This record gives sequence, structure tokens and C-alpha cells, in this order.
Amino acid sequence: MDKHEEESTRNIGLLVAGFALGALVGTVMGLLFAPKSGRELREEIKEKSSEYYGVARERGAEYYDKAKEKMSTAYDSSKDLAEKAKGKVADAASKVKKAVDAGVESARKKMDTGKGK
Repeated sequence: MDKHEEESTRNIGLLVAGFALGALVGTVMGLLFAPKSGRELREEIKEKSSEYYGVARERGAEYYDKAKEKMSTAYDSSKDLAEKAKGKVADAASKVKKAVDAGVESARKKMDTGKGK
């Protein structure tokens, strides 16, 4: 996931959280200013808070599952990239070793030829 997608996902999450908070504040304000008795008001607040708590738990579980899935995908992707990088490093190291061995062998031959003169 690139940086732009991460920012968009985060912004959408903030927007949803803002709407939820606004709905909660609006509900509480409506209940507090409604012409009801204290007992009725307390009962309604209790019912609404239980309802919103349940919704919050459900949404929290959904977001947790989505985040867990994205983390798993990111982990798998980074693991694959690490394996590819490991293979490329091993190939490069093998080429360097062969080049060094060839250079050493060439230097030995030149030294041996220089001694015979």
C-alpha cells in the first residue's frame, strides 16, 4: 500500500469517527434538552448508551479485522521482497567472488611469469 492510499484510509477513518462522535453528542444534547422527567431521561440515556456501545464494539471488531488483514498482507509482501533481495544479494556476492578469484589467479600467473625471467 502506497503512502497516498494509507493517508486516504486514515482520513476516511477519521471522517467516520467524526460522524460517530457528532451523532453521539447530538443524541446526548437532544436527550438533555428534551422535556422529560429525570427517570425517563435516565432510562433513555441508558438505552441509547447501550445501543451505541454495541455499535461501537461491532465497528471496532470490524476495523480490527481489517487492520489485521492489512498487516498480514503487508507482512507477506515484505517477506517476499526480503526473499527476492536475499537472492539478488547472493547472486551479486557470487559474481564478486568469481571476479576476485579470477583477479587473484591472474595476478598469480603474472607473478609466476615474472619470476621465470
